[in-house]
Amino acid sequence: MTKRGVLLGWGGLVVLLGVGVGVWWGWFRAPYALADSPRVDVTVRAAKSEYPYTRETAEDVDTLVRVYVQRLKAGDVEGLMELAGPAYDGTRGAAYEQVREFGEGARGPVEVTVLEGDVDYFNPVRLTYDRTGQEQELLLVKDDGYWWVGLGEGDPAAGM
Repeated sequence: MTKRGVLLGWGGLVVLLGVGVGVWWGWFRAPYALADSPRVDVTVRAAKSEYPYTRETAEDVDTLVRVYVQRLKAGDVEGLMELAGPAYDGTRGAAYEQVREFGEGARGPVEVTVLEGDVDYFNPVRLTYDRTGQEQELLLVKDDGYWWVGLGEGDPAAGM
């Protein structure tokens, strides 16, 4: 084999690997991400539980709840709507209400406790807003491998 044939072979392999990594990155990367600003002070922990899945769920939902608090703090109704589970309707009104009720609290430290869920695709979390003393419970819903916020009206179990 010539030197040129070897180089073309390696070049094809590099292109193939690049495409594979791109597909993998798009496949496993969550459809939401924490923005550079505004900065948020969020601590996520699992409730005391005899079940190890509670701690694992806390790790899985960490990014989602941080993004949720960030969108609240920014007053970003559209951004909150994007975090709503696919089976939910009426997300605009619900997102607006979340911003109105908890947006001020999101400007300070927020403690998030991941509670024990009854099934592996629904999980409640409790947010405690230190600045206002408010507590909020959210239902998180897992769909197609990603966690979403149960925001608005819907029956996420219907599609399961």
